[in-house]
Parts: sequence; structure tokens; C-alpha cells
Amino acid sequence: MQSIESKILYNDMLAEGYFRLGLEWKTPRVKAGHFVMLRVSDGMDPLLRRPFGVYKVIGAKGSASKGTGIELLYRVVGRGTSILSAKRPGEVLGILGPLGNGFPSPRKGLKVVMVTGGMGIVPLYMLASQTGGILLFGARTKKERFLLDGFKGPGLKVKTATEDGSMGTKGLVTALLEKELAAGVVVYACGPLGMLKAVSRMCSDAGVRCFVSLERSMACGIGVCLGCAVRSVNHDGKENRNYKMVCSDGPVFDGEDIDWELL
Repeated sequence: MQSIESKILYNDMLAEGYFRLGLEWKTPRVKAGHFVMLRVSDGMDPLLRRPFGVYKVIGAKGSASKGTGIELLYRVVGRGTSILSAKRPGEVLGILGPLGNGFPSPRKGLKVVMVTGGMGIVPLYMLASQTGGILLFGARTKKERFLLDGFKGPGLKVKTATEDGSMGTKGLVTALLEKELAAGVVVYACGPLGMLKAVSRMCSDAGVRCFVSLERSMACGIGVCLGCAVRSVNHDGKENRNYKMVCSDGPVFDGEDIDWELL
């Protein structure tokens, strides 16, 4: 983990309200699923850093290698991201990271199925680039199709579902997952909480290992403030009083370890 001041390389609008941000940073090894905490203002408003998943490493031969910077994708949803969207190349942002535990590498011989909804696609870019497999992408409409631009990997196949039927299958992305669950499959997922709950339940019922990347509000990003606690499951049948921090114990968890009823 490092805390540095990083120069902005680019901050380009991809679509209305969506941006890609390049930051100069000779990073340590970054793994799919890692995130960083950004300080978006030099003043007191906003006071706290904001968490952003790492989309990819830039200026490197491989996405898991040391590079000259990182790229983040973000959507403007509040004051912090609104301030960030106005930043220009050459300006400096404070970075803390890389943080958290990323996606575990799949065991040899397993078929990789990635499930995502909307901006949940961010932490899956590096995973798809390294492992290939099948990417199941869900969105409200085809207007979010641009989030798939640049996705590539060894033999990667992409299947889509939209709620209005304007792209791919009409309905939820979980309908696509039903057709992929079988022995020899491992599932990686990131997206809205309702989707993650459904994916985890489906995988559990099918006896398929599932890893999920959770999103929670974070103040510190290193497990000190305890603001991102989630209740975990005891597998020994005893009453559960255990909590895990999304920032330091996650953000990637085995889906079987999360008490979904209390999220």
C-alpha cells in the first residue's frame, strides 16, 4: 500500500455522466478486484477520500504487471464524483492503495463465468483479460453498451441482457447465469446488491463456487473506522456474531460467507 500524490493523465467523458480517469502511478502489483481511495479536493469539502475500483493498469505489458499508471472508470453520482469530473490533466490527486483483497485466480480446468450489472463491470476487466471465459453483462438499456468497449481476453465470450430488451436477452442477467451453472464452473460477480444476492443463492443451490465483490460506503479503506462492516456466516451451525470489513477483508468474498439477509 502506498500514499502518494498522483498527476492526472486524462479524465475523459465516455458518455453523459460516465468518465475514465488515468492517473500517473508506478504502482505495486495490482490485482483484479483491488481498489484505491482518492482525495478529490484539497479543501475540507468533501473531507473524506472516496473509494474507486481499479479498472486496469496502463503503460504495462500485462494488466497484472507493474505499470506507469492506473485507469479508473466512474459515474457522477454525488458531490465527490462531480468535483472529480471537473479535474483536468496535470492536476494532482492523493491516492491511497492498492487496497483490499482481489479475486482469487481460478483453479486450472475450471470454466470462468463473470456476472456483472452496470458499473459493476469495473473490477472484472483485468480478470477477463487474464482468464477469458464468459462475461454476462446486465444493464437497463443498450445505452450502457459502451461499458463493454475494449473488453477482451483469451477466448472471451460476452452475453448481454437488458431490462427493456434493447440489447441481448430481455430481462435480468441472472437469467443468463442459469444456463451456465454446471460442474466445473466458478463464478465471479460484481454489481447491484440485489443481483449479488441472487447470484450467490443460485450458485449455492447449484453447488458452484462463487466470489462476489461488494460495494459499501467507506471512510478509511483500511479497516480502522469499521464503517463498512458486513455480517458473515458461521458454517459450524453456531449463532453468528462475526463481522468482516469490506475494505480490508474484502471487497471480494466467497458468496457463502456473507449473511445476505442482513445486507
